[in-house]
Formats: sequence, structure tokens, C-alpha cells
Amino acid sequence: MKSIAFFISSNGYGHYDRCKTIASYLEDDYIVTFFSNFYQYDKIGPPGESLYFQLRKETIRWDKNIKENKIRFRSYKEGLKERKFFFRKHDLIISDNIVGILKYRPDAIISGSFLWKDIFFKKFGKNKLSDFDNELIDKHNPLMLTNKYFEVGSVKEYKNKKQFGFGCPSIPFKLNKIDKTVFIEPSLNYLDSYKNFEKKLVGPYTTDINVTDNVVMVARPGGGIITHCVKHHIPLIALYDENDSSEILELAQKVEDLGIGIKQNVNDNFNNTFFEDNSIYNSIQLIKDGYKETARYIKTLV
Repeated sequence: MKSIAFFISSNGYGHYDRCKTIASYLEDDYIVTFFSNFYQYDKIGPPGESLYFQLRKETIRWDKNIKENKIRFRSYKEGLKERKFFFRKHDLIISDNIVGILKYRPDAIISGSFLWKDIFFKKFGKNKLSDFDNELIDKHNPLMLTNKYFEVGSVKEYKNKKQFGFGCPSIPFKLNKIDKTVFIEPSLNYLDSYKNFEKKLVGPYTTDINVTDNVVMVARPGGGIITHCVKHHIPLIALYDENDSSEILELAQKVEDLGIGIKQNVNDNFNNTFFEDNSIYNSIQLIKDGYKETARYIKTLV
């Protein structure tokens, strides 16, 4: 039986969760292996029937980069090297958002709708990590699997890519009058401004992401949060801090452009007039089932 491996970015839980769902459509036909940091496994749980290898070193942790105000390039390279000899054993490698794996598997597929090289360049200017990734992309021209609604930075103009819709399945549309807020604090050690924003909330609210009926979501707009909101038809107030990554700033604007919510600067007062108008949400027409379609496409590549 042929084998597929997922190499997961160290940053947050969304990358792991997305690959876990895609892998669930592949496990009956292939031996699937996950490489990720344990804190992701510990939070999200085992990757279904897939095999799991723990990564003790980290590739990219954006929260640590902004906290330390420096590029952790050595950590990036060490995270890539840790399991490099294992990568050769698999028929197909899918790297979720980490371009550096091309150094050891030039035929790896990159899954993601943004590139860290763009994020680091916009924050720090010319730097070793961005140069490293740029050189690998120019040399190997990897295939990228993207959510076409999330594409930001250089991914928008990148040619060798296969685009899909939102990863969630379609469920019946139902939205009554909003009567509660769901506030989600960023999962990692991000800017204090996000944590302090909770004090500005008015009216009843919860921090339980599983509450989905008649709510508005208030959260930093990562791909996982946006997909969750689209799946459950939850309007999103996309929190952003001007000092955060360029990806988050672009995604906050995309939330408004797609008509699925509004953006909110965490340093401003909370605009609760949103509760008076439910018509802002129209994402029922957006293309979905992207994870299943991604898995179907991967099967054509093995």
C-alpha cells in the first residue's frame, strides 16, 4: 500500500486540524503518517487512523517571533532537519504551509493559502528565512493546494496551484436573531491586545466554540475560525491588531469582502451595532466541501 505523509506547521492548531480532516478521506486507501508537535496532537487529538510522529523542534511559531521581535531562523532549519531521513520513505509528502521541506523532498506538495516568506518580509524586511524559501520556490516550483477564498500575498499570483473552496461540508442555512457572542482568544501567545479585548464585550457571551445557534463570533480570523463560521453560518467579527501578521490583516479584510462579517481593530471600542443587522451574512453561496475535494485530488497524484 502506498504512503502519504503530512508535515504540519508548528504554528497553532488550524494546520493540524485541516490535515486531519483531509487525511480522514485517505486512510482507507493509503498508509497516512503525521509529523507534528505534540501540543497540537494533545489539543486536537490523534489524527484518526493515521500514524503519528512527534516533532520535538519547532519550524515556525509566529507568536514567538513577534514576542521576541526577531526571526527564529535556526529553529526553522532545525525543525526541518529533525525527521528528514523519514521523509524519503513516503510516496507523497504534503507540507502544510512549510516551504522549507523542499530542501529534503523537492517533490513535496505545499498545502496553504499564504506563505511565511511573505509574512516575515513584510514584518522584518529582507531576511534569511524569506530568502531561503524564495530560493526553494524558484528552484522547484512546487504544486500548491489552496483555499481560493483565503489566498493572500504572493499566493494570489502563483501559477502552479490547485484551488478549492472552504473545507467544511454544506449544512442547511438557518440564522435567527443574534442573541449571544462567542469570543475566542488566540490559541497561542499572541499580542496582549487580543486578550484585553474581552473586557470591551457587551451583553451575554461565551468562550465555547461549540455554541453555534443564534450567535456572532468574535475572533482573530485564522483559516480554521473562518471555516468554522462558514460551516455553521455564524457572522464573524474579525479581530485584528495592526502589529499582527500581514496574513491576518488581509484575512480580516476578506471577511468583509466575502460578506461573512466585519473587521474590528482590537484597539478600538467594540461596535455592537452589528447585532441589529443579520443580512450581512451571505456565505451560503460560497463553494464548500474543499477538504473532501482536496483528498480526491491528492489520490490522483499518488
